[in-house]
Amino acid sequence: MKKLLFCIGLNTFLMSVSFAQQAYAKVIIDSLCSEHYDGRGYVNQGDNRAADFIIRELETIGVTPFKKRPFAQPYRLNVNTFPYPIEVILGNDTLVPGADYLINPSSGSAQGEFELVEINSENLQSKFNGVADLSLQSTTQKIFAFNFTDIKDSKKRNKIKAFAYKAMNYFPVIWVEQNKQMYSVGRREFNYPLISIDSANYFAASTVKLKINNAYKPQYLTKNVIGFIPGKKKRKYIVLSAHYDHLGRMGTEAMFPGANDNASGVAMLLSMAKHFMANRPEYSIVLCFFSGEEAGLEGSKYFVQHPYIKLKKIQFVLNVDIMGGAGDGITLVNGTEHEDAFNTMVEINSEKKYLERIKKRGPTANSDHYFFSQSGIPAFFIYSMGSVRNYHDIYDTAENTPLNKFDEVQALLIDFIKTL
Repeated sequence: MKKLLFCIGLNTFLMSVSFAQQAYAKVIIDSLCSEHYDGRGYVNQGDNRAADFIIRELETIGVTPFKKRPFAQPYRLNVNTFPYPIEVILGNDTLVPGADYLINPSSGSAQGEFELVEINSENLQSKFNGVADLSLQSTTQKIFAFNFTDIKDSKKRNKIKAFAYKAMNYFPVIWVEQNKQMYSVGRREFNYPLISIDSANYFAASTVKLKINNAYKPQYLTKNVIGFIPGKKKRKYIVLSAHYDHLGRMGTEAMFPGANDNASGVAMLLSMAKHFMANRPEYSIVLCFFSGEEAGLEGSKYFVQHPYIKLKKIQFVLNVDIMGGAGDGITLVNGTEHEDAFNTMVEINSEKKYLERIKKRGPTANSDHYFFSQSGIPAFFIYSMGSVRNYHDIYDTAENTPLNKFDEVQALLIDFIKTL
């Protein structure tokens, strides 16, 4: 009976600890995805205000800056933004930004009413007769709508799409898209905008009214946030990283919350920080919250070029990105490069029964592990596999991020760190 009561009590304790971790993560995600942080992008200083939130949270947990350095590691990047109200009226239909259409993030500005000229499979050659004729078009108050949804060959469509992008130098452009649309961060500025309209919301209207004004920022000041937890071996380090930036706003109405990508990763790092503050690690922990990931891995690149520590002293990098739902397990990018470490992770999972599956993947250049790997430092990029499908859209919200197996992923990573 005593043994039964002990087991019940232990299970209750473990469930309460697990709930506390997931509940804490939910609070972090709810906060970072709120309107207050404007999608953690480069409109209204959303990224920098999110960084300040992370700093305050680290201070509350008890994490310190790295030795005599501040938490913030500032740097500059060039970025194109849309901070002003935007409007696209197709015929008499006012389209909904983010839902019905996206503006190409490298778009320029255009205002007024434009005559719509549709370009399709039947008239492409007669209208343009090749790329060279673009600059010869009579473009006074005209917008060209590229409608090639009848073409199923992706290579041919991409070739025409590249032609449409080039047309942004000469006139406003519409691109009609059947596939899922995803927003991103612009790093350059074309003369005119390209509006990608969902095919379900497009029709060949006679006119289009536009109100699109961009703001190009060639020296935008952003910052990484770097925290430090001293371990027993103070001069050897484990780097835990996650990017906190996302896509911000497209106009004043459309916001991209970025819950799964990557407020969930930030929540994972902060939750692990709480663990290691209560359980001193063998190696010192460097916590890297990077900005600029969505702009091309700029934050992690800057850190690797201006490291706080000697890179050769880093034992391993665990970069978490997309932690919102691991119901089907996790993927380890660079698993093929670090077979022993991958096998260790699999063995721990087999013993503890944390996750359904751990998938191995080769090298990629799509998250903040990349420049560490390029410098010869062993690194995994870890992302979850499961039911969360929202990505780079307005639907990646806290409400749509269930955090399935969040605690199990954290426990697995902590167990793995103990083996290093």
